[in-house]
Amino acid sequence: MRSRGPILTLLVVAVLAGILLVANMTRGPSAGTANRAAAATSSVAPAAAPAAAPAAAPPGTATEAEAEAPDAATGDAPEATGPAAATPFPAQAKYTGYTDGNHAALAVTVRDNKVSAYLCDGKTIEAWYQGSSAGGKLDAKGRGANALTGSLSGGKLSGTVSAGGKSWTYTAAPAAAPAGLYRSKTPAATTGWVKDSNGQVTGLVNAGGALRPAPALDPATAQSVEGGDTVVGQ
Repeated sequence: MRSRGPILTLLVVAVLAGILLVANMTRGPSAGTANRAAAATSSVAPAAAPAAAPAAAPPGTATEAEAEAPDAATGDAPEATGPAAATPFPAQAKYTGYTDGNHAALAVTVRDNKVSAYLCDGKTIEAWYQGSSAGGKLDAKGRGANALTGSLSGGKLSGTVSAGGKSWTYTAAPAAAPAGLYRSKTPAATTGWVKDSNGQVTGLVNAGGALRPAPALDPATAQSVEGGDTVVGQ
C-alpha cells in the first residue's frame, strides 16, 4: 500500500506536464516573435510621397510653353509684324510691255522718281501719263480719268492702266535703248511710239483727237522720252 504513493505522485506530475505542454502549443506567437515581426515591419522604408503638382497660372495668363507654341487651331506660327518694303525704282530706267491679252503696248520711263508713259494699240486707243514713283509705287495720271499704277516685283513692272473708260492689267520688263518711248510733236499733231526689246513698234498720230496710224519710227528725228519730260496736255 505504501508503494502507491510515489507512483500516483509521478502520474500527477506527468499529467500536469502534458497539460502545460498542450497549453503552450495552442497559445499565439510569443511576445518575442511579435516584437521581432514589428521591428522588421518598421525597418521597411516608407514609399516616396508624390511630387507636388505645379501651381496653376492665374486665369488669362499664358504659360511660357503656350506663348512659344504655334496656334493649336491653325498650326500657324505667330505672324511677323510690319509689311514688306516695296522695291524702289532705279534712278533711271525704261520698261516696255503689253496689257494682258496684248490689247495695247506700253512704255514707261523713270528718272529721279519722275514718270512719263504712253499706251497705244496702233488702232484706236492711246494715252499719255505723267507722275511719280515715290515709295516704290508708280502713280501717274493722264487726261480725264486716264491713270497708270504699278510696282516692281522680280525686276518687272506690273499694275493697272486705264484709257478711254477701259482698264487693263499689264506687265513690262526693263528695256535698253533703242527700245523705249518716243514722241514727235508739231503744231498740227502729236505722234507717239512704243518700241519693245524685240524691235516691235506700235504707234499712233493724234491730230486734234483724230487718230491715224503712225509713220515708221525714225529715232533720228523723234524725241526719246525720259521720265519727267512733259507729255500730258500737249
